[in-house]
Amino acid sequence: MKKALTLLIAIILIMYGIPGTAVSSFSRILIVCFSRAGENYNVGKIEKGNTEKLAEIIMEQTGGDLFRIETVIPYPESYDETLDIATREYQNDERPELTGQVENWEDYDIIFLGYPIWWTGLPMALHTFMESYDWQGKTVIPFNTHEGSGQAGTQQVIEDKLSGATVLQGLAVRGSKAQNDAEDTAADVAAWLKELGLK
Repeated sequence: MKKALTLLIAIILIMYGIPGTAVSSFSRILIVCFSRAGENYNVGKIEKGNTEKLAEIIMEQTGGDLFRIETVIPYPESYDETLDIATREYQNDERPELTGQVENWEDYDIIFLGYPIWWTGLPMALHTFMESYDWQGKTVIPFNTHEGSGQAGTQQVIEDKLSGATVLQGLAVRGSKAQNDAEDTAADVAAWLKELGLK
């Protein structure tokens, strides 16, 4: 009888997830990322953005779908010009217009939300994206690339902004590492997902 009860509890946990995590084996996963190629700090001119490389590793390890946030007006190739625009957007609290939207948003349970650190915080395109969807009941997992600033307080910004969602602990990876060391980055992602109970 005791063995049968233990087996029943195990089956329930597998089917419906551990209470409080909002994650189950049947959850649909979406990896959203905003990233920029061209000239980047500390890595030079690149064909694929640091955050997009990190997003692709998360996609490979979770089996989720990938959605790229893109702005109607692309950012320049030049790092300095992009920094000037990002600074202006931040100071003026702008909301850059985005192209495209996530299809079947309501079908996704878990949203990985990825971005680089720009001007010590979230790129303003992330604010546009977050304000465009209903986050009620979603589980949100931030991830970002940086060159020394870690999450730079963005975890708290996301938690405050997405009050209807459950926001789990995010991952910060140096952009140069994500760009140049896929094996080590993949190990970091695997350890992080394991801590979150998704590996």
